[in-house]
Amino acid sequence: MLATACSHGFYYRPDPFTTGQNNIIINNGVAYAISQKGETSVILTAIKPVDGELELRIGYVNNNANRVDAIPEQIQVYTLNGKKLKSYAVYSADQYINKLQRKQNFAMAVQAFSDGYNNTAAGYSTSRTNAAVVSSNGSYAVGSSSTTTYDASKVSEADYRSRQELEHVATNFAQQNQNISQQLIRSNTLLKGQSIEGYVIVNTSKSFKEKIYVDVPIGNDKHEFMLIPNL
Repeated sequence: MLATACSHGFYYRPDPFTTGQNNIIINNGVAYAISQKGETSVILTAIKPVDGELELRIGYVNNNANRVDAIPEQIQVYTLNGKKLKSYAVYSADQYINKLQRKQNFAMAVQAFSDGYNNTAAGYSTSRTNAAVVSSNGSYAVGSSSTTTYDASKVSEADYRSRQELEHVATNFAQQNQNISQQLIRSNTLLKGQSIEGYVIVNTSKSFKEKIYVDVPIGNDKHEFMLIPNL
């Protein structure tokens, strides 16, 4: 699961009073809502990591003889505050991966800038010399002087270590993005009896803790869910 990449926040649970042909099942302590319509079925739960956006774990099933298209970007997620409705955008898989890459590239650029400044400073060293002087009248004075030197080899060594560290970070980011990309659900045409499952990321704030309404269209059906944060 995507949430395993960081500390777990909380799961959502289906509202037991949700209308429609919805059922609730529990698997390893996590509650899933199942909506069964004439042609299709959808299973859904939601996860909110501590430092991430809302994640929908969703499965589509085509029970119809005709093929249907499962398009995650058509999912609608919204909250209600009194009579005020607020909608939240659903990322496509590519949109979310691109967003991750932009954040990672920025973080690496900041790290490279910081390393460059620190590496240059590492080439300079200062030594201090103290000396005592006795004047002709017998008075005693202590003086000191400092000398700053520059060693280009130290800068080269520090630059090499920084490049190695950034390459390691870039490799880790690429592996992380590949793993996440494989778990994100994309648009698919489902033939009779076929199913698909994966994650969909919703553009919410990190502090998001609201009751959510989720509408999932597929074929001629629209599956409606209401999920409550299990805090």
